[in-house]
Amino acid sequence: MLSEPLPYHVKIRDYFKGQPGIWSFFAAAPKREEQLTAFKTELLKNTYQFNGGSDPLLYEKIQAAREKLGLGGLAVTAYQAITHEPELNASIVCLAGEAHIVFSGGLLQILDERELLALIAHELAHVKFNSLLDGELEITDRIIMAIANSPDSEAAQYETARLFRLYTEIYCDRAACGVLGDPTPVITMLLKMATGLSVVHADSYIRQAEAIFAGGPGVQSASLTHPENFIRTRALQLWGDIERNGTLSQQGDTADNEPSASGGTNTSVHSGKAGPDPVIAQMIEGVMDLDRLDVLAQKNLAGLTEGLVVYYLRPKWFRSAPVVSLARQYFADLSPDAEGDIEKLKAFLVGAHASIREYFAYVLLDFALADPDLEDVPAGYALRLAGDLGLLEVFEPVMKKELSYTDKQWERQRQQMIAAYDTLKEV
Repeated sequence: MLSEPLPYHVKIRDYFKGQPGIWSFFAAAPKREEQLTAFKTELLKNTYQFNGGSDPLLYEKIQAAREKLGLGGLAVTAYQAITHEPELNASIVCLAGEAHIVFSGGLLQILDERELLALIAHELAHVKFNSLLDGELEITDRIIMAIANSPDSEAAQYETARLFRLYTEIYCDRAACGVLGDPTPVITMLLKMATGLSVVHADSYIRQAEAIFAGGPGVQSASLTHPENFIRTRALQLWGDIERNGTLSQQGDTADNEPSASGGTNTSVHSGKAGPDPVIAQMIEGVMDLDRLDVLAQKNLAGLTEGLVVYYLRPKWFRSAPVVSLARQYFADLSPDAEGDIEKLKAFLVGAHASIREYFAYVLLDFALADPDLEDVPAGYALRLAGDLGLLEVFEPVMKKELSYTDKQWERQRQQMIAAYDTLKEV
């Protein structure tokens, strides 16, 4: 279990491996050895370094986590940050085969031994994560971070980096749970870091997290780098169910066939049993939102749009020069003679976010207005197609608003548009 990345990680790896120029550039071995000396010097200036002789408990936990994670050959050094900031935090940097864990604030004073092991295991799991798939996830991480940090990046690339980070934290929580064989100390460790309290109760917070999700699957992460603790707690509970029972509880089984934000149908990675990954995807990604597309959702939306346009252009009377020209502004290589199928789009639109439904309504309107010489026929065709797609309640208000019709004008015009289309003879 600890050697498996989450499905999102694999999809993003595959996406960038499909771009050979970018992948080859970042896959070239980074020269980190020269960074190591400078990094260590700065680290020693701003931290207190723990050592095995005087701090045996800390290094005992490091050794236990290393062995469980299969990182026995990794050299690990721990430090306490020298700072006046009270923030409780931990971070890890791995350079040239050496890992350096830095604790901040009074974190070590409030964690018990099992929680300390959970924290160390979580941090070392970042190193384990980077070794997965022959190091390709580390390459993927550097690609998306470099692109997202560029001022020329698009919103979808920022969103991809955000989701990749969130899923990585979920992976590291899962790995820590695997090291301890129990989600409870991982949950209490997270709570102590978040609250600064020296005593917290996992059962109480688990019930609190369950209450958040009791209203339905609409809750999703809005965080930039780390999922909210109630999401991480629920994810840990789901994995705990799998470890204890081999299956999810009924509550955790509700999202197996939910559409993910990137547009696919979530399916379990566990043969014959409901797995937690679809539920976790629902919490992290939610439903595809036009304002929060990652590169996978963007690609999926483009494919659905192309399918709609091809289907839309099936009637030969509709393939006038302005309409075909508009189609090729959408997709330069589009062939009007391709086979168009809207069944996938119809299934996708069931329960789709309002922004996505409105987007497709505007695509229909764009083509309906492309050629004034066709008069009312394309508008009537668009109304019929909107009805087939289940978009009529979205499309009619959009058309009415964009064409500035009053209620009375719209009703008369709508009937005229439909009549014009219905009386058309195919040519």
